[in-house]
Order: sequence, then structure tokens, then C-alpha cells
Amino acid sequence: MAFPTSRTVLATLVLSVALAGCPSDDFQSFDSNQGDSGSDGDMLVSDAARRAVLSDIGASIIVPALRAFSDDADALQVAVDAHADDPGDATARDAAQAAWQAAMASWQRNEVLQLGPAGRASGIDATPGGADLRAQIYTYPFRTPCAIDEAALDGQAANENTAINIKGLGALEYLLYFDGANPDCPPPSGADLTTARAAYAQRLADFIAVVADDLVTRWEPSGGDFLAQWSNAGAGSSVYARPQDALDALSVALFYVEQETKDRKIAGPTGIGATSVTPCGEANCPDRLESQLSMRSGAHIRANLVAFRDVFTGVDTGMGMNDLLRGIDRGDLADDLITELDATLARLDGLDPNYDTAITEIPDNDTCINASANRTGEPPCALHGDISAAMDIFRGPIVGALSLATPSRAAGDND
Repeated sequence: MAFPTSRTVLATLVLSVALAGCPSDDFQSFDSNQGDSGSDGDMLVSDAARRAVLSDIGASIIVPALRAFSDDADALQVAVDAHADDPGDATARDAAQAAWQAAMASWQRNEVLQLGPAGRASGIDATPGGADLRAQIYTYPFRTPCAIDEAALDGQAANENTAINIKGLGALEYLLYFDGANPDCPPPSGADLTTARAAYAQRLADFIAVVADDLVTRWEPSGGDFLAQWSNAGAGSSVYARPQDALDALSVALFYVEQETKDRKIAGPTGIGATSVTPCGEANCPDRLESQLSMRSGAHIRANLVAFRDVFTGVDTGMGMNDLLRGIDRGDLADDLITELDATLARLDGLDPNYDTAITEIPDNDTCINASANRTGEPPCALHGDISAAMDIFRGPIVGALSLATPSRAAGDND
């Protein structure tokens, strides 16, 4: 449930009043230790200001995104069940594919918000309150088509113990879109692969719907109320000792757009490559597209970028991270970031006919690298230049100004 508008208005007024007494300083940064005692003090950088922004992001962005996905996962379950009932019915399969597209678009917003229960519980870049639920829903970039077919033919169950390379929305795409026998692993003679795939898709969709409901319930005020842990960071939260800890978790989650969207989803298929992505050595690499079978890779990139942008601007009159930047007289950084994000979205939306097809039309690697550097020329390559410009602002000046944490995996990444 979203907080009342009056709460948002009050928080905004608090920031506005404080702004009047705050000196302008181009080098001013967000002191992560300031205000930890809980004193109201300077509201621009106090714990109260941080909590006001966290509350609006949680209530207006995170929880609604999880609710939307849970609803779409339920619809996907219904559609895939109907497909499994009659695997040969083209209309039922089309409906299942359409439901998958809607659920996947919905989940791509949550890819950028891997916080709390959705995030890692342990290991590198573990997040406070992490319960690894994202790995039960989507496991990009891990997917092994032959192993998926084997699981389908063997009648394997779909549950939390299922290997990550054969479950989730990625495996479901393969099952719903791949036609006929896979030449890399033809089925045994006489095997009914169509029926087996549909049945396994049904088990996967059923499991995804269960996990989606679990995830949103953990955040809901009427359920596990992780929203309260998030919104009350440093003021009674048992998960976040300070509001800055929650902001750090948000920062690490937002680096998804740097490491996955920019590097893996754009630098990989274009052949440009990145620190974490080995160049494919070809003029273009369509086999590295996130969703080559459904031709929805561009739509996924767009959803990632819009979610990232919403966190900075806020939605529905709520505050975003831009308010914290404006509170320390660095609203210019927020404005610059939004300008570059909008340029990236405009370039993506202008690709004809779409990102997935445009990748196959890249003529050679040198042309692509130059287009990225100059942000002109081959559209999908210039897109890489656009998103790089946006992420340079985020991972450098904004992270520095707000004293935000960065992922361990981002260390030394200067692409």
C-alpha cells in the first residue's frame, strides 16, 4: 500500500526548508556518517531525509513493481496451463507467448531492484535481507537449452532445488518459442518433445507464480512487511542499521544497468565487449542477445532503463534519489543523468525495426566501436555510447556525491 500523498508532501517540504540554509558547493558530498545519531540537524543530509526518499522509492516503485509481476506471473501460469492442455493448439501457444512477454517485461523492472528478499543471501555482493528469490524467477545469463530439453523429457520437477540453468523465465522462453528438435541434442526416437516441453513449461510457470507471490508478500505491509524494514532504516529496522545502508544496497542493485544492461546486453551482442564480457570476435553477435528467440531483447533493455530512471526521478509525486542530490546542491548531476538516459531511450525506441534485428545489420567491429565512441552511425553501436555516457555519470560523480557503495564486481571497471 502506497503512503498517503501528505506524507510525501511533508517530506518534500522538509527538504525544501533545509535547502534554503544550505550553502552551494560544487564539491560538496553526501556524508554517509552525518546524522547517524538520529538528530534532525541538517535535514538535507540527515537520516530523516534519507528515510523520506527510501520510503517513497519503496512504496511507489519497489512494491508496485513486485505486485505487477505477481499479477503477470499468475496470468502466465493460466496461459501456460492452457498450452499444456493442448500443446498442438497454435492459438494457445500464442497466448502463452504473449503472457510470457508481459511477465518478462514486468520482471525486467525488478531486475534493477534486486533488494532485500530478491537479492543474494550470501557471497559476493550479498544484500541485507537477501533470500535469493530472484534466482528462482530469472537466471540470466544462465540457460542451457539441451539440459532444458533433457529435464522436459525426463519429467523433472520445478522447485527451489532445480538447477538454475534449466528454470525460470529464461528456460520458459526456450520451451515456448523453440520449434522442433534441437540439432545440438536431438531427442530419442519416438519421443514426444512437443508435449514434454509444454508439460515442463507448465511446471516452471506454476513454480514462478508461487515464488512471485512469496516475494511480494514478504514486502507487503500485510505480510512480511519488508517495506517497513526498508522505510525505517536506522529507526527500528533490524535489517538496515542506518539509512545509508539501505541506499548502499540500492546503489549496488542499480549497478545492474552498468554490468548487465550496458556490458552484457549491449556491449556483448554488438561485439564491442567489456571488462566482464569477452568480445565474440565477429562483426555482430546475435547469439548473445538476451532473448533471441522471442526478439524481445530491446524491450528488456528499455524496462531496465525506465526502472533505473524512475528511482532517480521518483514517480507519482514521490521523491527519488535526485532529491538527495538537489539537497546538496548537486541537482546538476541528476539533470545530466536524466538527459543521458532519455537520449539512450530515444535511440533505443528509434531502432528500425527493433534492437534484436539491428544487431544483425552491424557491418564490422571497427565501425561499431567508432559509432559507440562518437555516438553516431550504426544505431545499436551508438546506443552503447549513449548508455555509457549515462553510466559514467552514475558510477562516478553521483556515487561520489552521495557516498554510495559499489558492487565488488564493478571494481576496476572503466569501460
